[in-house]
Amino acid sequence: MVGFINVINMKELENITFIIPLRIDSEERRTNLDATLDYLCLYPNVKIIILEADAECRYKPRVEYPCLTCYYVEDHDPVFHRTRYINLLLRSVKTPVAGVWDSDVIVPFEQIAKSVRRCMINDTLCYPYDGRFFFVNPNFSLLYKETRDFDMLVKNESQHLIFNGLHSVGGAFTVNVKKYLSVGGENENFYGWGLEDTERCERINNLSLNVSRVAGCLYHLHHPRFDNSKYANLECELTNRREYMKVCRMNRRELEEYISNWSWTFQPVVPCIS
Repeated sequence: MVGFINVINMKELENITFIIPLRIDSEERRTNLDATLDYLCLYPNVKIIILEADAECRYKPRVEYPCLTCYYVEDHDPVFHRTRYINLLLRSVKTPVAGVWDSDVIVPFEQIAKSVRRCMINDTLCYPYDGRFFFVNPNFSLLYKETRDFDMLVKNESQHLIFNGLHSVGGAFTVNVKKYLSVGGENENFYGWGLEDTERCERINNLSLNVSRVAGCLYHLHHPRFDNSKYANLECELTNRREYMKVCRMNRRELEEYISNWSWTFQPVVPCIS
C-alpha cells in the first residue's frame, strides 16, 4: 500500500478534483468503485465528485468519505452518454486540474502528482501513465479488493493483460480544466462507448496543444462487460466512427471552426450540479 507519509507530501494533489461519471451495471463495478475510492482517499485533502446517471440510484458509498461529493441524475436512456456527463462534471470543478477517472482504475499517487504538475505548467491533457493499461484478472482483482494491497498488483504484473498494446488512452486522464473546456471539453457527438478516448487525444494534438504521459502503468480491476462497455448498436458504432474520422481529417483551423459550433461549448461554468 502507498505509504501515508509519501502521500501527504504530494501538494500537487490539492490542485486536482477527481471526477467519476458512473453507471452501475454489475456488483463488480460497485465493489471496484469502493476500492478506487479507498485508494484515492488515502490522501486526506483529496476532492472527488461522482455523478451517477441511471434510471435509479444504485450506488451508495460503503463508508462516509469527507472528500467525496455524490450526485444522481435520473436518466432512463439505456445508452450511457459518458461524454455529456464528463462535461457537466468538468464545469463544476473548482480546482485548476481535473482527473477524469473510470470507476475501476488504480494509478500510483506519484504518477498522478506528476500529471497534475504538468497540467498546471503547460499541458492541456496528460495521461498519468505511459500507455501500459493492465487489465487485472478476476482472481487478482478480487484479492486486491479483499486486501487493498497495492504491492500485490505490482508484483504480479506478468499475470495482467495489457490492453491496446503499449499506447492506451483510456481509464484515466488529467486536464487543465480551463484550457480543455476552451477547446470544447469532451466531444458529445460520441454517444455511448467507442472511440471517444482516442478522439480526445487526436483532437488535442491536432490543435497543437500539449499532450504528455507520465512513466508508469495503470491497473484496471476486472468487471463483466455489458452494454455500456461496447458499441450500443450498429448505428452508434457507425456514428462514432464517422465522428472520429472527421476530427482526424481536420487541420487546426478547420477543427477550431468545428468546435466553435458545438452547442455544449456555450454552456456556463456552474459551481455545482443540481
